[in-house]
Amino acid sequence: MNTFWQRRRSAPYTLLILMLALFFTKPVASMAQSQLTDSLTKVLAAHPTKDTTRVNILNQLSRFLFTQVPSLTETYAKEAFYISDSLYYLPGKLWATRNLALAENAKGNLEKQMDLTLEALKLAEQLNDLKATGILNADLGNILIEQQQPRQGLIYQKKALAIKQKENDKAEIGKTLNGIGTSYMVLKEWDSALHFLYASERIKLALNDHRGLAYAYENIGIILSVKGNYQEALRYHTMSSQYYKESDNIQGVVKSYLNMAQTNTFLKDFTAAEEDLQNAARLNKSMQNTRNEMIYYRYRSMLDSARGNFAQALENYKEFQALSEDFFSTEKSRFIANSKEKYESEKKQHENELLKKEQLLHLATIRQQQILVIFCIALFMALATITVLLYRMFKRQKDLYSQLNSRNRRVQQQNQIILDQNAALESGNQVKDKIFSVISHDLRAPLGILEGMLFLLRDEKMSQEQFNMFVDELWRDMKNTSSMMDNLLQWANSQMKGIRVMPDDFNITVLLNNEFELLQTLARQKNIQLNHYLPPVIHVFADKDMIRMVLRNLISNAIKFTPKNGSIVIDYRLSPDKVEVMVKDNGIGIPSEDQSKVFSNIYYSTTGTQNEKGCGLGLPLSKDFIQRNNGEIWFQSYKEKGTSFHFTLPLSEEEETNAYGRTIILQPTRDYSH
Repeated sequence: MNTFWQRRRSAPYTLLILMLALFFTKPVASMAQSQLTDSLTKVLAAHPTKDTTRVNILNQLSRFLFTQVPSLTETYAKEAFYISDSLYYLPGKLWATRNLALAENAKGNLEKQMDLTLEALKLAEQLNDLKATGILNADLGNILIEQQQPRQGLIYQKKALAIKQKENDKAEIGKTLNGIGTSYMVLKEWDSALHFLYASERIKLALNDHRGLAYAYENIGIILSVKGNYQEALRYHTMSSQYYKESDNIQGVVKSYLNMAQTNTFLKDFTAAEEDLQNAARLNKSMQNTRNEMIYYRYRSMLDSARGNFAQALENYKEFQALSEDFFSTEKSRFIANSKEKYESEKKQHENELLKKEQLLHLATIRQQQILVIFCIALFMALATITVLLYRMFKRQKDLYSQLNSRNRRVQQQNQIILDQNAALESGNQVKDKIFSVISHDLRAPLGILEGMLFLLRDEKMSQEQFNMFVDELWRDMKNTSSMMDNLLQWANSQMKGIRVMPDDFNITVLLNNEFELLQTLARQKNIQLNHYLPPVIHVFADKDMIRMVLRNLISNAIKFTPKNGSIVIDYRLSPDKVEVMVKDNGIGIPSEDQSKVFSNIYYSTTGTQNEKGCGLGLPLSKDFIQRNNGEIWFQSYKEKGTSFHFTLPLSEEEETNAYGRTIILQPTRDYSH
């Protein structure tokens, strides 16, 4: 194999290899990365032949483009991989696989990057390439750091350092020392991190490696800022920005501006901090990096707070929270997509294995049939033994078909098991997706706002009087969040484990009266009048906790969609064997096109008249509870006129129907008594 590749690299490509040798012997620090990329592009265009030389140029160009145009990294790496695979050129395939892994990192697919890096590491170990083995172990350590597993990452980083020290590769040793320092940064072991980062700095200074120094200085500046040494931190961030600009690393320049903005804010140099933030926003506009935009609004909020502009600080903090929620949702969707892709891949692999087994079985059958034909010809020629031989072959063929049918039945059973497992996984994914959605969008938002308010109050950036202006709104948001959490837990329990109904006789009027203390407080927030006309005693036979949840959901829903100064009425109608309870409001109503979604599994949810949020689970959960208790539930609604929800429950056997009762009127401006 080695002789083969030596012959391939010689003869027609000598001139091109000399050009590459002259090109790569120049110190990297002495030219801009864009010039290096342009030169490699010209060399690639001058060599269209699909051989090992083109593979080496493609891999080199792919690696240099990683910090500039990640999409081109993937394009060139794929071409290098396919050419290497067709030529059985393992070194080219190794580095192409590594570049494909870097392209997945740029897209945020850390799991796919991990798989590709492990494939490249197998090739490096197969080739006994110590340099590649060290680099790929360092890559695995960096991936684990990004996956918030720094302890595991350190194992690979230190293994990579030992290999590179054995090879005495100074440039790679400097990179790995920086990676180990980053691991200790994530672990918040600042002194250990500085020890390795300063060691990396010394090596890179000796090599005049400005591109590598940019990363080391960024990390050193962050740690010094955490330790309170802001002047020194600003100096390192400034040098990091300069070296990122030299290497055309726009992403690094944006991070440097953000770091300098934070440090200048701590130093109370607000003018410089403002300028740094503007520069970061201008550059990130073309990059469209959501993480940098999140950091921008976070530091903008800190700057406004330091200036005393608390209202603007709160607005920017809300922007940061909104972007954080979107980023979390995107990461979740990406995780689900990657999981689905991995599942589909495994499913196809399983199907292929089954298909191969079936093909082998069919081939065996064909071979047996061929043997049968040969035997038949021989038996025809030997009439004396034809009867015995035909009988034996018939019996053998019958056994083969029996085995084939038996195997087919087993394959069908396995397919059915797979289908059942798919259905169970799909159901579990729906529950998980709904829980993630509610937590990430509906529960985190009010908690984030409360966090921001408490942050300003704790640091005395907001007076107690200013905070009191938001107390009612925060209290309402927390109660809505608590109600959503109750519904979410009940719904998740019903979906994942099922709910056991425990019916008993109880007075539904007493149950309703017990819930009015909370409901009165909610109604007072919007100056809504609550009336109920239930008599003192109505005994029903149902699960008391479920009916409490139904009443709370229906009345809370009515309050949510009723404007200020509105009214809500709870009425009833008795029949010989059941009671009908009605919750009527004069709120905004439900549009006719959305009425079919109210009780469905679509989990329809809209904001209330004061932007109250819900998770869309209350009404479907109420329907489920009523039906489990042998009742019915329905509603009538007219847009801008109001909505009335009705449900029935069976009366207990001791119930004596009474069409007369008392009226309890709850005024939101004063206390009430029963």
